[in-house]
Order: sequence, then C-alpha cells, then structure tokens
Amino acid sequence: MAYRNRVTDILVDWLRSFGALSVLSGLTVVSIFVVAAFVFVPRTVLTLGIGGLYGLPVIPVIVIGSTIGGILAFLMARYLAAAHVQRWIDRHPPMRVIADAVDDEGWRIVALLRFASPTPSSVQNYLFGVTRIGFWPYALATVVFIIPQTVLYVYLGSVGRSVLLGDVSSPLGAIVTLVAVGCLAATVFLIWQKARASLRKAELRQPKRN
Repeated sequence: MAYRNRVTDILVDWLRSFGALSVLSGLTVVSIFVVAAFVFVPRTVLTLGIGGLYGLPVIPVIVIGSTIGGILAFLMARYLAAAHVQRWIDRHPPMRVIADAVDDEGWRIVALLRFASPTPSSVQNYLFGVTRIGFWPYALATVVFIIPQTVLYVYLGSVGRSVLLGDVSSPLGAIVTLVAVGCLAATVFLIWQKARASLRKAELRQPKRN
C-alpha cells in the first residue's frame, strides 16, 4: 500500500508541473484513470490527490477517464482473459460471491459497488467482465454510479487543500463544509452497508445451488 501511495504522489506531483487544469492536463488525467482501471492503483487516494490539485472542475474529467477505463477492462476480461479471470475468482471465494450476486441481480450490484466498496475498481472491472451482465447495463451503471463517489472524493481532496492553505473564509463556512462532508460520508457508508447485505444474501444462497 505504501508503494501504491507513493505512485499516486509521483503522479500528482507530475500533474502539478502542468499548472492549472487545461486541455493537456485534462487529457493526462483521463489517461491516468484509464490506466488505473487495469492496475491496482488506489483510485480513492488518486482521486483525493487530483481533487486537491484541481478542485471541483476536474470531476467530469475523472468520470470520463474512469468510465472509459472501466469499459475497456470489462471488455478485455470478457473477450480476451475470461478463463484466467475465472480461475482467479475461483481461488478467491469473496470474489465468487460478488460474481454470483451480479449474475442474480445484475446492474443493481454493479451500482452499489461502484458507489461504495472496499474492492478495488480494477478488480471490479475484471470481475464484472466474466459475469452474465450485459454490456449496456454495466456501462450505464458504471458511469452513473461512479459520479457520486468521484464528487465525494474530489470534494474531500479540495476541502482538505483549502484547510491546509487556510482558505476557509469563516467559521460558518467551515461548519457548513464539515456538515456537507459528514452527510456525504454517511451516505457512502449506508450504501456500503446495503452492498454488504446484498452480497451476504448471495453468499447464503450459494449452498442451495451446489
């Protein structure tokens, strides 16, 4: 994890050399998130760092990159690496539970896990590719439900930077910011709890199918 965070720090420092958000830096951010969809880079930390660097205007850029990367990784898993991914899932029972839940409930599980999940996004992309979910339900659930998570982490990164730079204009502004962050975090937690419950139900159903 320390190594991955170091990679994130290097990427953010590199982006800082581009200056303000521009066409070039925006395309670079898109490329970073496309690549991150294939490898185990901590997307949460990356989003926090880039959110702190560019602020709220970078949200659509991150969403575009994450969506393109998620779709490409999904297609690669489905059409080029299905056998390898299936073997990996079979060696990891929690991943099998998620795959079975997606087969049973389709886009709903994708939506919940996109919104809030401890499972890395890159792992999700590969896993979803070998389930029975259709391409369009997957793609739509991905783009729609990546947005709230991205907004949350970019906002947290931006607020953290403002606090460090002393940009909070008044005590009232600071209170409002903290309340907003708390509400967003609580929403993510509740969605995560719902996802856990759905996966638990799928796990309990497994013996009945065997």
